[in-house]
Amino acid sequence: MKTTPTPAEELLDCSFLILDKPRGPSTHEVTSHIRKLLGVKKVGQMGTLDPQASGVLVIGIGKAVRLLRFVDMKEKKYVGVLRTRQAPKNLAELQAEFNRQLGKITQMPPKASAVAKRARQRKVYEYKALELIHNTALFESRVEAGTYVRVLCSEVGKAFGEGKMIELRRVSVGSFGEAQSLRLPDLADAAWKFRKHGDASALRKMLRPAHGMLQLPAIHAAEAALDAFARGLPLAISGVGGAEAVRKTGEWMQAIDASGRLVAIVEAKGSALYPRVVLKPAGGKRTRGE
Repeated sequence: MKTTPTPAEELLDCSFLILDKPRGPSTHEVTSHIRKLLGVKKVGQMGTLDPQASGVLVIGIGKAVRLLRFVDMKEKKYVGVLRTRQAPKNLAELQAEFNRQLGKITQMPPKASAVAKRARQRKVYEYKALELIHNTALFESRVEAGTYVRVLCSEVGKAFGEGKMIELRRVSVGSFGEAQSLRLPDLADAAWKFRKHGDASALRKMLRPAHGMLQLPAIHAAEAALDAFARGLPLAISGVGGAEAVRKTGEWMQAIDASGRLVAIVEAKGSALYPRVVLKPAGGKRTRGE
């Protein structure tokens, strides 16, 4: 099925962008700034970065805020700098302490975090010491989403009197990396060109259609079925073309129209499909930046 280009207005209604967050502003300040730049009512993200941390941040625009949980963000990769009170003898000694943090671990969120202070289990897949100069080390880590790298650094630091993460950069979220991310000044320029001159060429390259970001099987249903989903009505799986074939890959699916646009997220339960997130109202009308 050939997908037609998505107009900028529709992208502002429901899309994602991959941002390279700069050091300095909080994640909340960044999303608030983007909301004002684009002139939309809702902007959200999953994967808060500390103000002094930088790197890849997946952001939902408009209705896509409701879809963030369906984006592949299970693993995250970071590079950072750890400083210890006592200098490790060598890189091997430091790596030995890093290795103690591998696998399934139990963490308590740091005091500065806004989340509930209760123990949580997470997985650390990789934790490598790359370079050591006296008591300062460059490292990289690949962890399960929700892992506090700052806490990992503190745990390693206990073997050397004390340790503190002094710099952190997120280099990837799921399958989205630095090469795919954009800078805030570039987004501001693109938004200005669209707002002042009606030139959406740059903006359209930055805003990603929702269906291409979701790790869900797609069903290309007939217009009548899509209209039923848009009205919040369930349909029998057997009555929706292609649904039975993808049913085996998961309970959630994205319903796509003839133009390749996302209409709804549906859940398969028993013999029926139930619309859980409706993005396109019945009749095809859209509201900007919900």
